Amino acid sequence: MKIWIDALTPKHYLMTKALEENFIKDGHEVFVTLREYEELERVYKRIKLESKHFIVGSHGGGDLKAKLLQSGKRMLELSSLIADLKPELSVSFGSPEAARVSFGLSIPHVLICDSPHSVFVCKLTVPLSSYLLTPWIIKKNKFAKYGIEYERIIKYKSLDPTSWLYRKHIWPPKNKIELASTGAIVIREIEYMASYVKDFINFETFALNVASEYPDKKVILLKRYFNVEKVSNNLIIYGGEFFGPNVLENSYAFIGGGGTMSVEAILLGIKTVSVFSYKTDVEEYLLRKGYLRRESDPKKIKEFFQTSEKLPVPKLPDASAEIYKILKSLFLVRN
Repeated sequence: MKIWIDALTPKHYLMTKALEENFIKDGHEVFVTLREYEELERVYKRIKLESKHFIVGSHGGGDLKAKLLQSGKRMLELSSLIADLKPELSVSFGSPEAARVSFGLSIPHVLICDSPHSVFVCKLTVPLSSYLLTPWIIKKNKFAKYGIEYERIIKYKSLDPTSWLYRKHIWPPKNKIELASTGAIVIREIEYMASYVKDFINFETFALNVASEYPDKKVILLKRYFNVEKVSNNLIIYGGEFFGPNVLENSYAFIGGGGTMSVEAILLGIKTVSVFSYKTDVEEYLLRKGYLRRESDPKKIKEFFQTSEKLPVPKLPDASAEIYKILKSLFLVRN
């Protein structure tokens, strides 16, 4: 079977890397479309796909008009490419362009998504998807309201970062900042250009306050979107290339402004605090289970890191393997 995967972000790319192993192993043909986006480029330069891949279109940035124009342009470019390549199945992780092109060319589209809080993306993808695959902790009604039948929502009992955390053979060698993170407090800035993000703290000011609470520890703030590297006493502000698990693996603790790295940190056994302004289903589950703390006061964060005990790492199956089983039962056994 010929399968098209569209990956728009580093997380999508890492899921794609895991999924292609399963597809290729069973003899299926896979091709991947990406877009021009600095954070995505940093990952695919260090972790190579086995499948043929194409760079189509670019990220629209934070401006609404630019987002719309780039999405429309990308959809047109994909329409020609996909019409020529003729896949029998498409998979995306929340790509409006993949969903629309698949619908227009009568290609079954499977959406893999753990983010019902991303309203605009869901409105543009969920109704056009043949099936939606999501972690077991997310209630079906969170997605059904966007226009998909309950029976087309299928759950898997895992969290997406297991797909690449369990494949350490794909991790790249550590670079300078990843080596420097040993014993450090790592802070990840929020994805403030995302459509669902409205309010967020000033992360540089916050990181300075955290660093002042820990004069004897390194604090690393991982910036988004811009290439920058500044050092101020024990604070490193870094906006360059990094691979999340490499940074987190030997860190002291993690403070997350977004969901994926928080989940990675927890699955790696790192004490984790969230300052994410939006309550996601995955974070709410981790909060209920005691794996995650939500706090924005640096003094209280320090107290939490010093006094809390490390919880056992959640034992979950490989998400990509669970997803592949579902795809196989729906489509692949017939071919």
